[in-house]
Amino acid sequence: MSIIGESLSVVESTDPSKVGIEGVVLLDTAKTLVVRSNGRTLRVEKAGCTFILARPDRVVSGSDISGRLEDRWGRRSR
Repeated sequence: MSIIGESLSVVESTDPSKVGIEGVVLLDTAKTLVVRSNGRTLRVEKAGCTFILARPDRVVSGSDISGRLEDRWGRRSR
């Protein structure tokens, strides 16, 4: 599941400063998401975060999208 280009919101995080970040995912690395939010580019750790993806409006745990995109495709097909 690629989330690059999707809108998301951080609804829970072990880092309180990340809660409330909303924007579009620019880059999906193994451990972080790079999000464009209000004209700024922010890096958000996946671990310890819960996200709401705007399309199709679903809640996703950071652990569910951890790892490289290529590896997640492999997990999904097993």
